[in-house]
Amino acid sequence: MLGKVALMPLATANKVLLARCLGPVLFGAYVIFLKICDLAGIFSLLGTKTLTVKLIGIAAGEKDWGLLKGTLSSIFKIVLAGSVGIFLLIWLIRQPLCFKIFKSPDLYIMLIYYAGVIPLQNCLTLTIETFKGLQDIKTASFLPVLQQLIFLTLLVLFWLASVTTIQNVLLALIAGLFLAPLTGLLIFAKRVKDWPTKRVAASDILADSLPMLVTSGVVLLMTSTDVYVLGIFSDAVQVGIYGVASSLASVTFLSGNVINQVIPAMIAHYNAKKDLQNLKHVIRYATTISSMVSVPVFLVLFLFGKNILAVLFGQQYAGGAVVLSFLILGQIVNTLTGSCDYFLQMTGLHVTFMKISIFSGLLNLALNIILVQYFGKEGVAVSTAFSLVVQNVLSVHVVHRKTGIWTFASLEIMFQILKYLKNRLFRFRGQA
Repeated sequence: MLGKVALMPLATANKVLLARCLGPVLFGAYVIFLKICDLAGIFSLLGTKTLTVKLIGIAAGEKDWGLLKGTLSSIFKIVLAGSVGIFLLIWLIRQPLCFKIFKSPDLYIMLIYYAGVIPLQNCLTLTIETFKGLQDIKTASFLPVLQQLIFLTLLVLFWLASVTTIQNVLLALIAGLFLAPLTGLLIFAKRVKDWPTKRVAASDILADSLPMLVTSGVVLLMTSTDVYVLGIFSDAVQVGIYGVASSLASVTFLSGNVINQVIPAMIAHYNAKKDLQNLKHVIRYATTISSMVSVPVFLVLFLFGKNILAVLFGQQYAGGAVVLSFLILGQIVNTLTGSCDYFLQMTGLHVTFMKISIFSGLLNLALNIILVQYFGKEGVAVSTAFSLVVQNVLSVHVVHRKTGIWTFASLEIMFQILKYLKNRLFRFRGQA
Protein backbone atom coordinates (compact mmCIF):
# COMPACT_ATOMS: atom_id res chain seq x y z
CA MET A 1 0.00 0.00 0.00
CA LEU A 2 2.80 2.40 0.88
CA GLY A 3 4.43 1.63 -2.46
CA LYS A 4 1.27 2.45 -4.38
CA VAL A 5 0.60 5.53 -2.27
CA ALA A 6 4.11 6.73 -3.09
CA LEU A 7 3.72 5.78 -6.76
CA MET A 8 0.45 7.63 -7.33
CA PRO A 9 1.67 11.19 -6.59
CA LEU A 10 4.90 10.57 -8.52
CA ALA A 11 3.05 9.27 -11.59
CA THR A 12 0.49 12.09 -11.33
CA ALA A 13 3.25 14.70 -10.98
CA ASN A 14 4.92 13.32 -14.09
CA LYS A 15 1.69 13.53 -16.09
CA VAL A 16 0.93 17.04 -14.80
CA LEU A 17 4.40 18.27 -15.72
CA LEU A 18 4.28 16.62 -19.14
CA ALA A 19 0.77 17.85 -19.93
CA ARG A 20 1.68 21.42 -19.02
CA CYS A 21 5.10 21.49 -20.73
CA LEU A 22 4.21 19.61 -23.92
CA GLY A 23 0.69 20.95 -24.50
CA PRO A 24 -2.32 18.89 -25.71
CA VAL A 25 -0.94 18.19 -29.23
CA LEU A 26 2.46 16.81 -28.24
CA PHE A 27 1.10 15.20 -25.08
CA GLY A 28 -1.51 13.43 -27.21
CA ALA A 29 1.23 12.01 -29.44
CA TYR A 30 3.13 10.93 -26.33
CA VAL A 31 0.02 9.13 -25.00
CA ILE A 32 -0.30 7.21 -28.29
CA PHE A 33 3.42 6.38 -28.14
CA LEU A 34 3.07 4.91 -24.65
CA LYS A 35 0.03 2.87 -25.70
CA ILE A 36 1.98 1.45 -28.64
CA CYS A 37 4.84 0.54 -26.31
CA ASP A 38 2.40 -1.07 -23.85
CA LEU A 39 0.79 -3.16 -26.57
CA ALA A 40 4.17 -4.12 -28.03
CA GLY A 41 5.34 -5.00 -24.53
CA ILE A 42 2.40 -7.34 -23.94
CA PHE A 43 2.97 -9.24 -27.18
CA SER A 44 6.73 -9.44 -26.72
CA LEU A 45 6.19 -10.85 -23.20
CA LEU A 46 4.31 -13.74 -24.89
CA GLY A 47 1.92 -14.15 -21.96
CA THR A 48 4.65 -14.65 -19.36
CA LYS A 49 3.73 -11.68 -17.13
CA THR A 50 0.87 -13.32 -15.23
CA LEU A 51 2.39 -16.78 -15.59
CA THR A 52 5.59 -15.61 -13.85
CA VAL A 53 3.65 -14.78 -10.67
CA LYS A 54 1.86 -18.13 -10.81
CA LEU A 55 4.94 -20.32 -11.41
CA ILE A 56 7.19 -18.44 -9.02
CA GLY A 57 4.46 -18.46 -6.37
CA ILE A 58 4.05 -22.25 -6.67
CA ALA A 59 7.83 -22.96 -6.73
CA ALA A 60 8.45 -20.67 -3.75
CA GLY A 61 5.57 -22.28 -1.84
CA GLU A 62 7.17 -25.69 -2.37
CA LYS A 63 10.68 -24.26 -1.67
CA ASP A 64 11.90 -25.72 -4.95
CA TRP A 65 14.56 -23.07 -5.63
CA GLY A 66 16.10 -24.95 -8.53
CA LEU A 67 12.76 -25.03 -10.33
CA LEU A 68 12.23 -21.35 -9.56
CA LYS A 69 15.61 -20.32 -10.96
CA GLY A 70 15.26 -22.52 -14.05
CA THR A 71 11.76 -21.18 -14.73
CA LEU A 72 12.96 -17.59 -14.59
CA SER A 73 15.91 -18.33 -16.85
CA SER A 74 13.62 -19.78 -19.54
CA ILE A 75 11.10 -16.93 -19.18
CA PHE A 76 13.76 -14.25 -19.66
CA LYS A 77 15.07 -16.03 -22.78
CA ILE A 78 11.55 -16.20 -24.23
CA VAL A 79 10.95 -12.52 -23.53
CA LEU A 80 14.31 -11.48 -24.99
CA ALA A 81 13.44 -13.20 -28.27
CA GLY A 82 9.95 -11.67 -28.25
CA SER A 83 11.31 -8.19 -27.54
CA VAL A 84 13.74 -8.32 -30.45
CA GLY A 85 10.99 -9.48 -32.81
CA ILE A 86 8.54 -6.76 -31.79
CA PHE A 87 11.28 -4.12 -31.91
CA LEU A 88 12.02 -5.03 -35.53
CA LEU A 89 8.31 -5.08 -36.42
CA ILE A 90 7.75 -1.56 -35.07
CA TRP A 91 10.83 -0.33 -36.87
CA LEU A 92 9.50 -1.73 -40.18
CA ILE A 93 5.95 -0.33 -39.90
CA ARG A 94 6.77 2.98 -38.19
CA GLN A 95 6.22 5.12 -41.28
CA PRO A 96 2.70 3.96 -42.30
CA LEU A 97 1.75 3.69 -38.61
CA CYS A 98 2.59 7.32 -37.89
CA PHE A 99 1.76 9.09 -41.16
CA LYS A 100 -1.13 7.07 -42.59
CA ILE A 101 -2.92 5.75 -39.49
CA PHE A 102 -2.32 8.32 -36.74
CA LYS A 103 -1.18 11.19 -39.01
CA SER A 104 1.35 12.37 -36.44
CA PRO A 105 4.89 13.42 -37.39
CA ASP A 106 5.62 13.83 -33.67
CA LEU A 107 4.81 10.16 -33.12
CA TYR A 108 7.24 9.22 -35.91
CA ILE A 109 10.06 11.08 -34.18
CA MET A 110 9.34 9.18 -30.97
CA LEU A 111 9.26 5.74 -32.59
CA ILE A 112 12.26 6.18 -34.85
CA TYR A 113 14.61 6.86 -31.97
CA TYR A 114 13.08 5.28 -28.88
CA ALA A 115 11.51 1.91 -29.73
CA GLY A 116 14.19 0.51 -27.40
CA VAL A 117 11.82 1.37 -24.54
CA ILE A 118 10.09 -1.98 -25.09
CA PRO A 119 12.82 -4.43 -23.93
CA LEU A 120 13.61 -2.21 -20.92
CA GLN A 121 9.93 -2.05 -20.05
CA ASN A 122 9.68 -5.84 -20.28
CA CYS A 123 12.69 -6.34 -18.05
CA LEU A 124 11.15 -4.10 -15.38
CA THR A 125 7.82 -5.93 -15.67
CA LEU A 126 9.33 -9.40 -15.23
CA THR A 127 11.50 -8.27 -12.34
CA ILE A 128 8.47 -6.85 -10.52
CA GLU A 129 6.37 -9.96 -11.20
CA THR A 130 9.19 -12.17 -9.91
CA PHE A 131 9.25 -10.38 -6.56
CA LYS A 132 5.43 -10.58 -6.43
CA GLY A 133 5.65 -14.35 -6.90
CA LEU A 134 8.18 -14.50 -4.05
CA GLN A 135 5.71 -12.39 -2.03
CA ASP A 136 8.48 -9.82 -1.55
CA ILE A 137 5.95 -7.02 -1.92
CA LYS A 138 8.33 -4.38 -0.57
CA THR A 139 10.76 -4.77 -3.46
CA ALA A 140 7.98 -5.26 -6.01
CA SER A 141 6.43 -1.98 -4.88
CA PHE A 142 9.75 -0.15 -4.61
CA LEU A 143 10.90 -0.72 -8.21
CA PRO A 144 8.10 1.18 -10.03
CA VAL A 145 8.41 3.97 -7.45
CA LEU A 146 12.13 4.18 -8.22
CA GLN A 147 11.41 4.30 -11.96
CA GLN A 148 8.90 7.13 -11.57
CA LEU A 149 11.18 9.00 -9.17
CA ILE A 150 14.09 8.94 -11.63
CA PHE A 151 11.74 10.02 -14.42
CA LEU A 152 10.35 12.90 -12.36
CA THR A 153 13.78 14.06 -11.19
CA LEU A 154 15.08 14.31 -14.74
CA LEU A 155 11.88 15.98 -15.96
CA VAL A 156 12.18 18.66 -13.26
CA LEU A 157 15.83 19.25 -14.19
CA PHE A 158 14.91 19.62 -17.88
CA TRP A 159 12.02 21.93 -16.96
CA LEU A 160 14.24 24.15 -14.81
CA ALA A 161 16.74 24.32 -17.65
CA SER A 162 13.92 25.11 -20.14
CA VAL A 163 14.85 22.12 -22.32
CA THR A 164 11.69 19.98 -21.96
CA THR A 165 11.81 18.67 -25.53
CA ILE A 166 10.20 15.37 -26.46
CA GLN A 167 13.69 13.90 -27.00
CA ASN A 168 14.69 14.78 -23.44
CA VAL A 169 11.38 13.49 -22.08
CA LEU A 170 12.00 10.11 -23.69
CA LEU A 171 15.61 10.14 -22.49
CA ALA A 172 14.30 10.57 -18.93
CA LEU A 173 11.81 7.73 -19.50
CA ILE A 174 14.56 5.39 -20.70
CA ALA A 175 16.82 6.27 -17.76
CA GLY A 176 14.11 5.24 -15.29
CA LEU A 177 13.32 2.06 -17.21
CA PHE A 178 17.01 1.10 -17.22
CA LEU A 179 18.02 1.88 -13.63
CA ALA A 180 14.92 0.47 -11.87
CA PRO A 181 15.13 -3.11 -13.25
CA LEU A 182 18.92 -3.05 -12.88
CA THR A 183 18.46 -2.39 -9.16
CA GLY A 184 15.90 -5.19 -8.88
CA LEU A 185 18.07 -7.70 -10.73
CA LEU A 186 21.06 -6.92 -8.49
CA ILE A 187 18.90 -7.56 -5.41
CA PHE A 188 17.59 -10.81 -6.89
CA ALA A 189 21.04 -11.99 -8.05
CA LYS A 190 22.38 -11.66 -4.51
CA ARG A 191 19.52 -13.79 -3.20
CA VAL A 192 19.80 -16.64 -5.75
CA LYS A 193 23.57 -16.92 -6.23
CA ASP A 194 23.76 -20.16 -4.21
CA TRP A 195 20.59 -21.72 -5.62
CA PRO A 196 20.86 -24.69 -8.03
CA THR A 197 19.25 -24.50 -11.45
CA LYS A 198 16.85 -27.05 -12.90
CA ARG A 199 16.32 -27.12 -16.64
CA VAL A 200 12.83 -25.95 -17.59
CA ALA A 201 11.85 -26.29 -21.25
CA ALA A 202 10.67 -23.12 -22.95
CA SER A 203 7.98 -25.17 -24.72
CA ASP A 204 6.42 -26.10 -21.35
CA ILE A 205 6.21 -22.44 -20.38
CA LEU A 206 4.84 -21.38 -23.76
CA ALA A 207 2.09 -24.02 -23.54
CA ASP A 208 0.64 -22.13 -20.58
CA SER A 209 1.72 -18.61 -21.53
CA LEU A 210 0.34 -18.38 -25.06
CA PRO A 211 -3.35 -18.55 -23.98
CA MET A 212 -2.47 -15.88 -21.41
CA LEU A 213 -0.85 -13.86 -24.21
CA VAL A 214 -4.16 -13.79 -26.07
CA THR A 215 -5.93 -12.80 -22.87
CA SER A 216 -3.40 -10.11 -21.94
CA GLY A 217 -3.33 -8.78 -25.49
CA VAL A 218 -7.09 -8.53 -25.68
CA VAL A 219 -7.31 -6.93 -22.23
CA LEU A 220 -4.71 -4.33 -23.16
CA LEU A 221 -6.36 -3.77 -26.53
CA MET A 222 -9.59 -3.19 -24.68
CA THR A 223 -7.96 -0.66 -22.36
CA SER A 224 -6.06 0.97 -25.24
CA THR A 225 -8.67 0.86 -28.00
CA ASP A 226 -10.02 4.21 -26.82
CA VAL A 227 -6.71 5.98 -27.50
CA TYR A 228 -6.11 4.17 -30.81
CA VAL A 229 -9.61 4.84 -32.15
CA LEU A 230 -9.57 8.45 -30.98
CA GLY A 231 -6.13 8.96 -32.54
CA ILE A 232 -7.34 7.56 -35.88
CA PHE A 233 -10.73 9.30 -36.08
CA SER A 234 -9.86 12.52 -34.25
CA ASP A 235 -6.64 14.48 -33.59
CA ALA A 236 -3.80 14.63 -31.08
CA VAL A 237 -5.46 17.45 -29.11
CA GLN A 238 -8.47 15.25 -28.28
CA VAL A 239 -6.15 12.36 -27.45
CA GLY A 240 -4.20 14.61 -25.10
CA ILE A 241 -7.34 15.75 -23.26
CA TYR A 242 -8.66 12.18 -23.12
CA GLY A 243 -5.28 10.90 -21.90
CA VAL A 244 -5.28 13.33 -18.98
CA ALA A 245 -8.85 12.36 -17.99
CA SER A 246 -8.01 8.67 -18.29
CA SER A 247 -4.93 8.96 -16.09
CA LEU A 248 -6.95 10.77 -13.43
CA ALA A 249 -9.74 8.17 -13.61
CA SER A 250 -7.23 5.40 -12.93
CA VAL A 251 -6.66 6.92 -9.46
CA THR A 252 -10.01 5.40 -8.42
CA PHE A 253 -8.49 1.92 -8.93
CA LEU A 254 -5.47 2.65 -6.74
CA SER A 255 -6.69 0.36 -3.96
CA GLY A 256 -7.37 -2.37 -6.53
CA ASN A 257 -3.80 -2.09 -7.77
CA VAL A 258 -2.58 -2.39 -4.18
CA ILE A 259 -4.63 -5.56 -3.68
CA ASN A 260 -3.39 -7.01 -6.97
CA GLN A 261 0.20 -6.77 -5.73
CA VAL A 262 -0.44 -9.70 -3.40
CA ILE A 263 -3.65 -11.43 -4.46
CA PRO A 264 -2.46 -13.39 -7.57
CA ALA A 265 0.27 -15.29 -5.73
CA MET A 266 -2.09 -16.00 -2.81
CA ILE A 267 -4.79 -17.29 -5.15
CA ALA A 268 -2.30 -19.62 -6.84
CA HIS A 269 -1.03 -20.82 -3.44
CA TYR A 270 -4.45 -21.59 -1.91
CA ASN A 271 -5.76 -23.08 -5.14
CA ALA A 272 -2.77 -25.44 -5.34
CA LYS A 273 -3.61 -26.61 -1.80
CA LYS A 274 -7.34 -26.92 -2.65
CA ASP A 275 -8.06 -24.61 0.30
CA LEU A 276 -11.27 -23.00 -0.98
CA GLN A 277 -12.28 -21.67 2.44
CA ASN A 278 -9.19 -19.47 2.82
CA LEU A 279 -9.34 -18.60 -0.87
CA LYS A 280 -12.89 -17.31 -0.48
CA HIS A 281 -12.00 -15.45 2.71
CA VAL A 282 -9.01 -13.67 1.16
CA ILE A 283 -10.69 -12.63 -2.09
CA ARG A 284 -13.87 -11.23 -0.46
CA TYR A 285 -12.05 -9.30 2.26
CA ALA A 286 -9.55 -7.89 -0.22
CA THR A 287 -12.29 -6.66 -2.55
CA THR A 288 -14.29 -5.13 0.29
CA ILE A 289 -11.30 -3.24 1.72
CA SER A 290 -10.38 -2.03 -1.78
CA SER A 291 -13.92 -0.78 -2.39
CA MET A 292 -14.11 1.05 0.93
CA VAL A 293 -11.02 3.04 -0.06
CA SER A 294 -12.05 3.66 -3.68
CA VAL A 295 -15.65 4.83 -3.26
CA PRO A 296 -14.79 8.14 -1.50
CA VAL A 297 -12.18 8.92 -4.17
CA PHE A 298 -14.75 8.12 -6.83
CA LEU A 299 -17.26 10.54 -5.32
CA VAL A 300 -14.73 13.39 -5.12
CA LEU A 301 -13.65 12.97 -8.75
CA PHE A 302 -17.24 12.57 -9.95
CA LEU A 303 -18.41 15.76 -8.21
CA PHE A 304 -15.36 17.98 -8.72
CA GLY A 305 -13.67 16.44 -11.77
CA LYS A 306 -13.74 19.54 -13.96
CA ASN A 307 -12.15 21.74 -11.30
CA ILE A 308 -9.50 19.13 -10.53
CA LEU A 309 -8.56 18.80 -14.21
CA ALA A 310 -8.27 22.59 -14.60
CA VAL A 311 -6.20 23.09 -11.45
CA LEU A 312 -3.84 20.17 -11.93
CA PHE A 313 -3.30 20.03 -15.68
CA GLY A 314 -4.44 23.44 -16.93
CA GLN A 315 -7.65 25.00 -18.19
CA GLN A 316 -7.14 23.54 -21.69
CA TYR A 317 -7.80 20.06 -20.25
CA ALA A 318 -11.05 20.95 -18.39
CA GLY A 319 -13.00 19.76 -21.45
CA GLY A 320 -12.30 16.19 -20.35
CA ALA A 321 -14.71 16.39 -17.38
CA VAL A 322 -17.47 14.34 -19.05
CA VAL A 323 -14.93 11.77 -20.19
CA LEU A 324 -13.63 11.52 -16.63
CA SER A 325 -17.13 10.90 -15.25
CA PHE A 326 -17.82 7.98 -17.59
CA LEU A 327 -14.40 6.41 -17.08
CA ILE A 328 -14.60 6.46 -13.28
CA LEU A 329 -18.00 4.76 -13.44
CA GLY A 330 -16.31 1.87 -15.22
CA GLN A 331 -13.44 1.85 -12.74
CA ILE A 332 -15.70 1.73 -9.69
CA VAL A 333 -17.41 -1.40 -11.07
CA ASN A 334 -13.95 -2.80 -11.73
CA THR A 335 -13.12 -2.23 -8.06
CA LEU A 336 -16.40 -3.60 -6.66
CA THR A 337 -16.10 -6.87 -8.62
CA GLY A 338 -12.61 -7.56 -7.25
CA SER A 339 -9.73 -9.56 -8.72
CA CYS A 340 -12.01 -11.84 -10.77
CA ASP A 341 -9.62 -11.71 -13.75
CA TYR A 342 -6.63 -12.88 -11.70
CA PHE A 343 -8.83 -15.51 -10.01
CA LEU A 344 -9.62 -17.10 -13.37
CA GLN A 345 -6.00 -16.98 -14.55
CA MET A 346 -4.52 -18.33 -11.30
CA THR A 347 -6.98 -21.25 -10.96
CA GLY A 348 -6.54 -22.87 -14.37
CA LEU A 349 -9.45 -21.03 -15.99
CA HIS A 350 -7.26 -18.77 -18.11
CA VAL A 351 -8.73 -20.11 -21.36
CA THR A 352 -12.21 -19.16 -20.15
CA PHE A 353 -10.98 -15.70 -19.24
CA MET A 354 -9.38 -15.47 -22.67
CA LYS A 355 -12.80 -16.05 -24.29
CA ILE A 356 -14.43 -13.43 -22.05
CA SER A 357 -11.66 -10.98 -22.90
CA ILE A 358 -11.98 -11.56 -26.64
CA PHE A 359 -15.74 -10.98 -26.51
CA SER A 360 -15.36 -7.83 -24.39
CA GLY A 361 -12.52 -6.57 -26.57
CA LEU A 362 -14.50 -6.98 -29.80
CA LEU A 363 -17.51 -5.30 -28.17
CA ASN A 364 -15.30 -2.43 -27.07
CA LEU A 365 -13.76 -2.02 -30.51
CA ALA A 366 -17.13 -2.00 -32.28
CA LEU A 367 -18.68 0.49 -29.85
CA ASN A 368 -15.63 2.74 -30.00
CA ILE A 369 -15.63 2.92 -33.79
CA ILE A 370 -19.37 3.65 -33.90
CA LEU A 371 -19.65 6.16 -31.05
CA VAL A 372 -16.45 8.13 -31.74
CA GLN A 373 -17.92 9.28 -35.06
CA TYR A 374 -20.97 10.76 -33.35
CA PHE A 375 -19.82 11.77 -29.88
CA GLY A 376 -16.02 12.07 -30.13
CA LYS A 377 -14.00 11.45 -26.98
CA GLU A 378 -17.17 11.21 -24.85
CA GLY A 379 -18.44 8.33 -27.01
CA VAL A 380 -15.08 6.59 -26.64
CA ALA A 381 -15.30 6.95 -22.85
CA VAL A 382 -18.82 5.42 -22.77
CA SER A 383 -17.68 2.46 -24.90
CA THR A 384 -14.62 1.81 -22.76
CA ALA A 385 -16.52 1.97 -19.46
CA PHE A 386 -19.37 -0.24 -20.68
CA SER A 387 -17.03 -2.92 -22.05
CA LEU A 388 -15.07 -3.00 -18.79
CA VAL A 389 -18.32 -3.53 -16.87
CA VAL A 390 -19.35 -6.36 -19.21
CA GLN A 391 -15.99 -8.11 -18.81
CA ASN A 392 -16.08 -7.93 -15.01
CA VAL A 393 -19.70 -9.06 -14.70
CA LEU A 394 -19.05 -12.08 -16.94
CA SER A 395 -15.86 -12.95 -15.03
CA VAL A 396 -17.61 -12.80 -11.65
CA HIS A 397 -20.40 -15.03 -12.98
CA VAL A 398 -17.95 -17.64 -14.30
CA VAL A 399 -15.92 -17.67 -11.07
CA HIS A 400 -19.08 -18.34 -9.04
CA ARG A 401 -20.39 -20.95 -11.45
CA LYS A 402 -17.07 -22.86 -11.46
CA THR A 403 -16.07 -22.53 -7.80
CA GLY A 404 -19.08 -21.26 -5.85
CA ILE A 405 -17.06 -18.20 -4.78
CA TRP A 406 -18.17 -14.59 -5.24
CA THR A 407 -15.34 -12.12 -5.74
CA PHE A 408 -17.26 -8.86 -5.32
CA ALA A 409 -17.40 -6.63 -2.25
CA SER A 410 -19.63 -7.63 0.67
CA LEU A 411 -21.75 -5.33 2.83
CA GLU A 412 -21.56 -7.86 5.68
CA ILE A 413 -17.76 -7.83 5.58
CA MET A 414 -17.75 -4.04 5.32
CA PHE A 415 -19.78 -3.79 8.55
CA GLN A 416 -17.41 -6.26 10.23
CA ILE A 417 -14.44 -4.12 9.23
CA LEU A 418 -16.12 -0.92 10.39
CA LYS A 419 -17.04 -2.56 13.70
CA TYR A 420 -13.45 -3.70 14.14
CA LEU A 421 -12.10 -0.21 13.38
CA LYS A 422 -14.63 1.33 15.78
CA ASN A 423 -13.54 -1.01 18.59
CA ARG A 424 -9.89 -0.24 17.90
CA LEU A 425 -10.62 3.47 18.01
CA PHE A 426 -12.39 3.17 21.40
CA ARG A 427 -9.47 1.13 22.79
CA PHE A 428 -7.01 3.74 21.56
CA ARG A 429 -8.99 6.55 23.17
CA GLY A 430 -9.24 4.55 26.39
CA GLN A 431 -5.47 4.05 26.49
CA ALA A 432 -4.93 7.75 25.75
